[in-house]
Amino acid sequence: MIRQIFGQLQAWSKFTVLAAVLCLAGCQVELNSNLEEREANEMLSKLLSHGLVASKEKQDGGITLYVEKSQFGAAVELLNGYGLPRRKFVNMGEVFSTEGLVASPMQEWARYNFALSQELSKSISSFPGVISAEVHIANPRDTKPFEDPPPPSASVLVLIGEDYVTENLIPQIKQLVSFSIENIDYDRVGVVLSPVAPPKVEAGQMVSFAGVLVHQSSLMTARILLAAAALLAAFGLAGSFGLVKWLQSRSGKGPVS
Repeated sequence: MIRQIFGQLQAWSKFTVLAAVLCLAGCQVELNSNLEEREANEMLSKLLSHGLVASKEKQDGGITLYVEKSQFGAAVELLNGYGLPRRKFVNMGEVFSTEGLVASPMQEWARYNFALSQELSKSISSFPGVISAEVHIANPRDTKPFEDPPPPSASVLVLIGEDYVTENLIPQIKQLVSFSIENIDYDRVGVVLSPVAPPKVEAGQMVSFAGVLVHQSSLMTARILLAAAALLAAFGLAGSFGLVKWLQSRSGKGPVS
């Protein structure tokens, strides 16, 4: 019986220490949720490359990102600087999937141009270094039988990291837009680039404690958690020895097997 008690004590002590280590590694708060795998990996890569302590967890609704509580503000600032998480665009199918009354030709035309602008904005947002992109289409519908409508035009606003601006970027964007909109001339596509400097975020000094990398500001909390775990283990050890002595005194036969 004593062997069983000591075996249980040893297992309980290991569990206590493990729980303390998990607490040290788990002082994190939710940063973003319901993310797709690719976007979650991109965001996690940005956080880790800037020295922030972050992790991800797969859940039913998608991927959830966690960051150390003391670094939450820095993480939000960093990801905002990279335009992450990215804006969600609607596609043609979503725009024309609504049910209800039959739309007028003018409404259908407006919905089509809106969906097209969303598709183009999404495509340009996938260019390397692009933080955000907005495409606005001016494409009047021919409503007068004896008058030609004004020629279509488009304007594009691109927020992009300054290190990704090249001389071929604007021609590539104009070519993409002109090939996507019917009857639009290349010269009637205007592109405005707004270069931004890469975000600079101070992650703070990281220290290793009990084999876990923690932020320096969380070091005191980590010490308290580990001390509490050690204290619980000591109380458990003392209680087990007391139980053994009590069992031996009751049996009066020496060690109990």
